[in-house]
Amino acid sequence: MRPSCEDANACGGLSLAASFRLRLESSAMRLRPVEPSEEIRGVVTRFFEALRDGDEEAVSSKISRLAGFERFGSDAAEWWQDGEQTAQILVRQMREMGGGYPWRLLGGIHAMSEGSVGWAGARTHFVYPRGTVEMRFTCVLHLEHGEWKLVHWHSSLPASNEEYGFFLTTSVDEIAEAVSELRPDLSASSAADGTVTIAFTDIEDSLRLNALLGDRRWLDVLHVHNDVIRRVTAEHNGTLVKSQGDGSMLAFPSARRALACALAIDRAIAETFTDPGSPIRVRIGMHVGEPVREANDFFGHTVNYAARVASSARGGEIVVSSLVHDLLAQTGEFAFGDARHVELKGIDGPQVVYPLALAEDRTATS
Repeated sequence: MRPSCEDANACGGLSLAASFRLRLESSAMRLRPVEPSEEIRGVVTRFFEALRDGDEEAVSSKISRLAGFERFGSDAAEWWQDGEQTAQILVRQMREMGGGYPWRLLGGIHAMSEGSVGWAGARTHFVYPRGTVEMRFTCVLHLEHGEWKLVHWHSSLPASNEEYGFFLTTSVDEIAEAVSELRPDLSASSAADGTVTIAFTDIEDSLRLNALLGDRRWLDVLHVHNDVIRRVTAEHNGTLVKSQGDGSMLAFPSARRALACALAIDRAIAETFTDPGSPIRVRIGMHVGEPVREANDFFGHTVNYAARVASSARGGEIVVSSLVHDLLAQTGEFAFGDARHVELKGIDGPQVVYPLALAEDRTATS
């Protein structure tokens, strides 16, 4: 009987399954790295401004007319799959709103790219007749004849999971709330004057990564990531107060030690997830608290403020409050970037935070 070609040895070559795996691995090796894109950020910023200013020509020119275009708006009826139709509707909407979308950005635009594809996301304040509401938008862009065009665009008005019966952890803010309720004893992590430096860490875009990797691979990533956080924190004599999902709250008796630990975590994560273009990017934020003896104020403000400083960071960044910056900048041991004026949830008025200049940043600017 003639051997089947599904038998690799009999056919003198690879089996179909093995050949398919090799092709997949070869394709993966040729993938370009995913990286932050100032070009995409600029394109999306100008598109946002064109909608705000009622620049009909600029808005229309950025909408792709290729097959596959899709636009989801915040209204249930706003689902369009034709670029020309979408451009016409946007022009009409801008006129109906008095010459442009009445919105302003909340923070910056987060933009990434891989080869001829880019994507971005941002939050805005949208002014409507009865007040102001937060609106979020994400978009996907494709390079068409040397120009970036929107091929997918989604806007939404955030609603709590609880409204639909889900009670889920969504951010480091919720870890802060849980800690505020439990009020653990942090005296072992306090300085001589009773102050404690609080740091929060989490993985950027964790929900997207979970969907991309699948539950099993994502759990593997979480186990490795959490082991790094636990080990490096212990090496710097810090306390892992709480770990939940991909987020952690850490406590230290000094801002200097907390920042040294944050740098070590950043290095360890980079050394652990070494695949080219690895999407595992940790963001860290910290704040130093007033004396712990004021327990209600400490847990009510300091922990929450540290969590929101962390939420202002981008993936791969370490961001500190102005108080931590003022304590450490004068020592010369750490280099900081320019001050940022940011809106922090639940805090009145713009707040000043500082990104730590990491090794690659210092090399680039030297």
